[in-house]
Amino acid sequence: MRSLPHYISASRRTDIPAFFADRFFAAWEQGEITYDGGYGRSYTVSLRPEDVLGYIFWSKNFAPFLAHPDFAGLIERSNALFHFTINDNPELEPRVPPLKQRIDTLKQLCDMVGSERVLWRYDPVCKWQSPPNASRINDRRFYRILDMLHPLGIRYCYFSFMSSYAKLKNRAVSFIPFTSEEKAHIAAGMLSSCRQAGLTLYNCCNEEIPDLVPGIHKAGCIDDAILRKTDRFGVHRPLKVKGTRRACGCYESRDIGSYADACPHGCLYCYANPQGCIRA
Repeated sequence: MRSLPHYISASRRTDIPAFFADRFFAAWEQGEITYDGGYGRSYTVSLRPEDVLGYIFWSKNFAPFLAHPDFAGLIERSNALFHFTINDNPELEPRVPPLKQRIDTLKQLCDMVGSERVLWRYDPVCKWQSPPNASRINDRRFYRILDMLHPLGIRYCYFSFMSSYAKLKNRAVSFIPFTSEEKAHIAAGMLSSCRQAGLTLYNCCNEEIPDLVPGIHKAGCIDDAILRKTDRFGVHRPLKVKGTRRACGCYESRDIGSYADACPHGCLYCYANPQGCIRA
């Protein structure tokens, strides 16, 4: 029995658009991709048009993807959404391009695909200390970026408070958990500003936030409603919720990334592939 067509997520696990564009487009032309699923297993996923409803791309730097000669053909022939993570944390993201360069890339992406298909991620909100300095929080930088994005017609913003994992303890900075009161205060300020700018604010995987701050939506970063709304070819089908971790509201997709592909961004808060992280 032939499986139903699926959405392709590329990828939560590593930054395919920034570092593996050539590999992705070669597979796209071939009609299938094989990736390392860990534990000695590999998986092959069809990328044939009849098997794919569309693509959800995730990146901190879409510039290499947009410059690829096959990008225009992809967006002409396929549905696509783009989760673009734009923070302003040079202390924590040592190898992410400068903010101005990323904003320029965002403008180019919106011009090419339409701003309704570009989803802004300010992720994660962190509290940290780099001895001997006092603790710092990156929430105020959100407002600077929001002012830059507002004129572009971005409609959706996703954020999360950083989750503490044991594997993050041996980093160049010390991450500090937020109190519930801190979370509520920060999230309320973000919601107020998003409403003024016409953006819907979603929280990813912090299950207490929608209750602490009514008006913030629980995120399904792969969102049935948005995918249905942006479907250009009449291929969307109803999807089932299939979260990837606790409190995840994502709908079903096939993620083609691999933790075996180390991410050269070297972000200090990254827990996806700690052995591959490049430290500052």
